[in-house]
Amino acid sequence: MKKLSLLLSAVLAVSVLSGCSTLRKIWKSDATQSAIAADVQRLAGTDKLAQKFDAAEERSQLAYAFTWLTAEKAGITETQARDWLANRGAAPAGEGEAPEDAAAADAIDFASLEWKFGGENGSKAALSTPRLSNLKASATSISYKWEKGLDDWGLAKEDAGALACLFVTRLDGSVVGGKFDWVSTSRSSRGLENVLDGYEGWTLADVPATTKIYFVVLSKDCRKRSNVVSCDWTR
Repeated sequence: MKKLSLLLSAVLAVSVLSGCSTLRKIWKSDATQSAIAADVQRLAGTDKLAQKFDAAEERSQLAYAFTWLTAEKAGITETQARDWLANRGAAPAGEGEAPEDAAAADAIDFASLEWKFGGENGSKAALSTPRLSNLKASATSISYKWEKGLDDWGLAKEDAGALACLFVTRLDGSVVGGKFDWVSTSRSSRGLENVLDGYEGWTLADVPATTKIYFVVLSKDCRKRSNVVSCDWTR
C-alpha cells in the first residue's frame, strides 16, 4: 500500500504539466488523471509494475513512478518522458541535483544509435550519473576521461562491471554498434581488437576508413547509461 500511495501521489502531481503537445494531450484533463489512477490501482500488485518500480535505483521511487506513468500513457519511451519532464521542470525531485538534459549531455541523439553487435541491447537505457569526456581514437584503441565514475551504480573503481559500447557511422549515415568490452573507472582507455576482429557479430563493412564514432558506458542490466561522447576515427 505504501507503493500505491506513492504512485497515486505521483498521478496527482500531473496538474503542473504543460508544454509538449503529445504530453499535453495525455495530461490535460481530470478525467484522464482519474483513469490513470484507476490503472495504477489495477497494476499496483502486478509483477509488471513491481519490476518497473524496483528498477528505480538511481532515482526516488516517486520520481520514477511519475516518469513511468507518463511514458505508458503517452506511448513514448521512458527516456523521452524523463527528458521532457526534466526540460519542463515538472518531474518530482529525487535526491541530489536535477538530471541533466540528455540533449545537452550526448554527442548524438541516443535513440538514433542502432544496437546491432555485441549481444546486448541498450536502446532503452536511461541517462544516469556517469559522465565521460575527451574521447580520442587511434587506429586500434580509444581513450577518454571520466568526469564522474560508476560509484552510483555500486561499482568500485577496479570493478569492471559495466559495458563499453561503441558505435560507428556507415557510408549511408546510419550509426551502428554495441558492446565490445567490459570497463571499470580505473581504465581510461580500451583496445578495439574486438571491434576489428568480429566479436559477437561486429563488422566494419560499409564503414569508411575515417568515420565518426560514439562511445557510451552501459550498466550490466542495460537499464542505465553514461552520456555519449564522440570523435573521428581513422583506421
